[in-house]
Amino acid sequence: MNSSSSPCLDLEDRDPTFDLPIAHHCQSKRVQADKAFQGRTGWRRKSAQTSLLLAFTFLLAVGGRLSVSCAQNAPSPDTKGNLVLFDFGDANDKQIRDAAIARFNKRYPNVKVIDQFTPISSWSDYLNKLVNQIASGKAPDLIHIATEGVQLAVRKNLVIPLDELTSEPSGKELLSDVDPSLVKGFSVEGKLYLVPVAWNNMMVYYNTKVFKDAGIARPADDWNWDDFLSIAKRLTSGEGPAKRFGFGIPYFNFGLTPFWYSNDTAVLKDDLRQSNLTDPKFLEAVKFVDGLVRENGVSPDPANTDPNAVFQLFAAGKIGMTGGGHWPMQFFKANNFNDFDVVPWPKNKTQKTVFGADGWGISTKTKQKAIAWEMVKELASAESQQQAAGLGVAIPARRSVAESKEFLAEPEHAALFYESLRYAAPVQASANYAEVERILMQHLSQVMAGEVKPEEALKSANEELSAAMEQQAAEGQ
Repeated sequence: MNSSSSPCLDLEDRDPTFDLPIAHHCQSKRVQADKAFQGRTGWRRKSAQTSLLLAFTFLLAVGGRLSVSCAQNAPSPDTKGNLVLFDFGDANDKQIRDAAIARFNKRYPNVKVIDQFTPISSWSDYLNKLVNQIASGKAPDLIHIATEGVQLAVRKNLVIPLDELTSEPSGKELLSDVDPSLVKGFSVEGKLYLVPVAWNNMMVYYNTKVFKDAGIARPADDWNWDDFLSIAKRLTSGEGPAKRFGFGIPYFNFGLTPFWYSNDTAVLKDDLRQSNLTDPKFLEAVKFVDGLVRENGVSPDPANTDPNAVFQLFAAGKIGMTGGGHWPMQFFKANNFNDFDVVPWPKNKTQKTVFGADGWGISTKTKQKAIAWEMVKELASAESQQQAAGLGVAIPARRSVAESKEFLAEPEHAALFYESLRYAAPVQASANYAEVERILMQHLSQVMAGEVKPEEALKSANEELSAAMEQQAAEGQ
């Protein structure tokens, strides 16, 4: 069967007034990096830029805690110097960063801060640009990295361990407000290299109006794959332009990962050194995803649409459910769409979803470690994270911000985002993350196109991935 015979939804069925900016994870980074590698569909991690809602800033009083601006043993306010930030992001991120720099400069008016925004196509490409810049004698002082780039950054000796700095009172205060899972995700061989500032996971979004009109109650927090498929079938109705699907597949590596995790499997083995694609549970999960389109017809063919288009279709009522982290909130806010809520990812063999974070580290080449650390603390401050939370771009790393009334204002069950860390695991991010992702998505695309059976695709993918992991081991990665 080829993809033309699969159920699909034409992009012309989307509401043309519903504009989508890039995603965030930093999931915008996730989708944009995905875009660079996915052969058949030609997209990956972060689609085309569109206008975003203007940012607003307000301060969060952290009850009883010391402000980062009151750090002990901080450099003198008269300190002079220059700081260069190696950064990625979108318009919202830029405004958040500008506000942090402005606050920093109130404390250190004689320190010039340059925020060097860098286009990103993949994490390896991003870090290679950094390595080349350092080689040219223009090393930055602070580096912004996501989960997918941590192993590679450490292997390339780009960032310093932060344990000495985080053992100070101000550092302890900062990390005490962050879930240990996020801290562990930025640690390599017991050493912390980045301070988490934001993260995203994968939840199931459901259109509350569509559910109400169909007479379907909110799914239980402990629902399973069978419950999920049953509801998706009940939501699927109509034909042609009036067709409504029960679920829109979040068709990118990070978006598909909770299907693997909830079936107690993954692309790589736990040591991130060997392929795990021969696991029967992985084949079962791939068949389930493919069956949403082929066998059960509850999802449009994801290869026929841009990854962010699923949120347009969801908001237009063309899809009853889809998967996403907190980043779709910025799209919904910008387009006054409020008929949505979230529920945990359905379990099969276990309840488990994925998370990925982004954080700030200090360059091994900096000559201004003390003042760079003050900048890191400002970037990770409650004020910065509160601003990001207000824009809907990500889940704040600080629990105090995630529990604030502003973050919990929407959707109704917004508290489930931070609570998901109880059963979430980090996205697998080996040093050759980009290659692992490319291999997986290339072969999955053939399955979704109906060109090969899942068994054949995974057999070929395993051979290619095993060779890639052997080469990585030989290169000492």
